[in-house]
Formats: sequence, C-alpha cells, structure tokens
Amino acid sequence: MEAISRRSLLRGATAGGLIIAAGPTVWLQPAVAGTVNPEQLHLQFGNDAATEMTASWSTAGSVSRPRLRLGTPAGGFGRTIEAETRTYTDGLNGVETITHHARITGLRPDTHYVYEVTHDGAAAVQGTFRTAPLGRQAFRFTSFGDLGSGNPVWSKSSINGVTAVHQVEQFEPIVHLMNGDLSYANVNQSNQPGCWADFINNTQVSSANRPWMPALGNHEIEIGNGDLGYNSYLTRYALPDNDTAFPNNWYKFQVGSVLFISLDNNEVVYQNSGAYDAATGQVIYNRGYSDGVQTAWLERTLASARGDDSIDWIIAYMHQPAMSSSASGSGGDLGIRQQFMDLFYQYGVDLVLAGHDHDYERTYAVHGTDSGTFLRPTVVSTDTDVVDTSKGLVQLVLGGGGTSSHDDVYGAADPNAGNVPIAQIYTEYEAYKVAANETEDATWSAVRDPNTTYPWGIAVFDVDPGSHPGDQTSITMTYYHTPAATAANPYPDPIAFDTFKAVRPRRDGWQHHSSQGSLATAR
Repeated sequence: MEAISRRSLLRGATAGGLIIAAGPTVWLQPAVAGTVNPEQLHLQFGNDAATEMTASWSTAGSVSRPRLRLGTPAGGFGRTIEAETRTYTDGLNGVETITHHARITGLRPDTHYVYEVTHDGAAAVQGTFRTAPLGRQAFRFTSFGDLGSGNPVWSKSSINGVTAVHQVEQFEPIVHLMNGDLSYANVNQSNQPGCWADFINNTQVSSANRPWMPALGNHEIEIGNGDLGYNSYLTRYALPDNDTAFPNNWYKFQVGSVLFISLDNNEVVYQNSGAYDAATGQVIYNRGYSDGVQTAWLERTLASARGDDSIDWIIAYMHQPAMSSSASGSGGDLGIRQQFMDLFYQYGVDLVLAGHDHDYERTYAVHGTDSGTFLRPTVVSTDTDVVDTSKGLVQLVLGGGGTSSHDDVYGAADPNAGNVPIAQIYTEYEAYKVAANETEDATWSAVRDPNTTYPWGIAVFDVDPGSHPGDQTSITMTYYHTPAATAANPYPDPIAFDTFKAVRPRRDGWQHHSSQGSLATAR
C-alpha cells in the first residue's frame, strides 16, 4: 500500500444534507425563494465553557453575510455575531463543503440563551443553549462513541443512530462527549460529504441545543482530504484552542470542577484502521504525526490541572481504548499505554472514556503496570459499587452509539488465570485492518455487557461537587443499554445496566493543602 505523506494542513468541510431532523427548539423562518438555508447546526464550547460558545453550520452554496443573532428567552434577540467561513473540496468526488462558525464570547455562566443563524435572504434556524456553570456546581454529562449517520442507506449506520440522539435529549446533559467515529464517511467514499451531512442533520436535534464535544476516531480519517485525512472534521468543528500547530486535533475545557480532555489516539496507536482506497492502494496511517507534540501538551495540561485547586476531576476521552476484552473488535493498544497511561497515573486522571469496540466494558480501578507484561494496568481495587479514583483510574468502553455493527462478543475465559477474559492487544505496527498480534489476561476487566438483545447504549454521568471545602465529591455513572429500534418503535426505552459511584476528596480543603504537594506526588 502507498502511504500518503504528512504535513500539517488545516482546511475545511461540509456538504448538502439528505435528512434534516427537527427538534422542539430548532425551527425555520421563511426564506427568499431560491436561497439556500442553513443546515447541519451544532454547538461547541469555546475556550471558557462558562462564557464562550461556538455555533457551526453549513450551506449548500456560497452565501452573503453568514451570522448569528443572540438573545435571551425573556429579552429576545439583541446582538449579532458575524461568522467565519471555512471550505474544503472532497478529494474523491470534488464536492465543495461550506461551513460557518460564529464564536460567541462575553456570556454569563450557567445561563440560558436563544440564538438563530442565517445569511442574507435565508430562513433563520433557531436553537437554545446553556453555558457551563462556574465553580463547584452539580451538572450532568453524557457520552458514547461510534454513532453513524442514523440513515441505514450509509454503510455502518443504523436507525439506532437516531435513537441515540433522542436519548441524549432525554437525559438533558449540559454537554455530550462523542468518543470518535462520528459519521463513518470514510467507508462511504462515493459521497463522503453527503454522509457527513446526514450525520450532523441527525444530531442537530440535540447538538443545536447543547454542545457535542468530539474526539477524533479512526473513521474521521478520509482518503483525499488532507495528509492526515482530517479536512472534513477540521472544517466542521471549531473547538477550543490547544496552542499548538495542530489546532482542534486535541483540546480541553472545564465545566464546574471537572476538566475534560479530548485526545487524538490515531496519533499514538499501533493499529492501523484509518482510511484506505482500494482503487489506488493508498492508506493513511497517522501514528507519530505530531512528533510528540500531543503528549507534551497532555503533560503540561495535566500538571497545570493538578496544581489548580478549582479542578477536582480529570476526565480524558478518546476513541481507541487502552484496554478492551472484545473478541470481535480491536482490543487494547500498547501505544496508548506508552504515550498516555503513565501520565494519567502520574497526574491522577479519574476516568478515561473510549469507544472503538462496539460494546460496553468497565475496568476496575488501575494504577501502574504489571511487570513482565505489555504494560498491563495494575488493579489497585476490585470495588465495583463505590470506587475511590484517588487510588486509580477507571476506563469505560462506550462504543454502542448507533453504528450498524456491534460486538457484544468478548474474549473467552482463561482457566489458567482464574477465568479472567483473554484480551487482544496491538504491540507493534500493523498493516491496514490486520488483527491484533498479542493477547493478555484481562485482569483489569470488571463489568461487561454480553446481552445481544441490547447492543447499543449511552452513559450518563451526574457530578455532585460536595457541600463544603474538603468534602467528598462524586460522579455517579449509569450505563443504559438499548434494544434495536424499529419503524414502529424508533425510540425504545433505555434500560439501566450498570451503575457505580466514583469518589474523591475535593481539592480545596485543608486536607489537600496540608498534603505533600499535589495528588500526583502523594500517589
């Protein structure tokens, strides 16, 4: 296979949509005849989630004066923000995608706003949002990966992608984390932009009213769209700055006392499941593209966070998992363990959220590595109901967003190791779509969902900040699994499958200040 060369290239993307989903707070005003209208509307937090928001959308052609009007539910619209326009042309079919991004600053924390996006002669598409709370406040967030467009006409998509978006709205989080593999456009090469359009028009029911914060997955790598294959993604999303030469590829934001970190695992994994063009033999393999810039940024970010007493929790989310006992998926990857996991241990990351394998799996609390292994994480606690994450992190595989394929098949038990599952792991470079080359006993695996009646699901997290300095703070996670949707029942009820409470002491009490330095030092 011919590998595509790498350069840092930032260009853009979007396309005309095929399916437009409308929600209760997204509606259209009349347009001038013959004028294209805004579509594919979605929100992202700015650098400061309490005071900044970005609205992004697409148009099927060039437009004049794309803009956003901002207001409050009681006061109406009173402020106009001009939008930045980005474009790219799909390298496989020549379709130009045009996107617009309005960056809103100067907002009030924990406040509801109304807005509309438009351009000269167009219908206005309206939505609402709430800014993040400032300081230690209770809030909810949700997460899954591997969604698809929701339109079964596209490869890797099912109508459960529509169900999943509906469920995000059902739980009303302040933010939804999308753990990679968004549209699956790269396996729909005849019309990558059209697949993206369906994806965002489907999510618009939710993403026009609350930020959906993505991480890059392997299916965001597209043949013909930049040296890294990221042009579509980078054109559609305007994410918090990371102050590196690779803006939007990874980033952070803070909500209340929780720091969220989105990482690009394509850059560190050994497995190569990126874009492949059978006609030309070209493959994009992104391992090592930043020459260590991402890992250095992560260490700076974590060190700063653990020196900041306003941050109790650190949550990293990404696509490929460091640990997975899926037998029909990819399994774990040594590259993530080498580049990220030691930093997670050193600086006391609490939760790591992933996707990639289309199932659900929760680990025990882990910290450090077992000797004589491929850096297998060491189990430090087998508690499954209440987990003290100041002792070790918990990883969750949340890969059941709505894609048409699902695993729910796990590694067989090893009778020579206490019947723990046998897990696959990549430990060296692999050609495109080659299976993992090694196995390990998954001593770290705590909870799996083998019930194939409920192949999809969503994780719901409720943050309780505690009541006073030095108090215990907690995050309660409930994973809901979901049966297959049908035309007669497109919104089947999610069913609670697994719940646990993560706990740790707040970092603003005398106990913290009297300790020897930061948590990283104490551990």
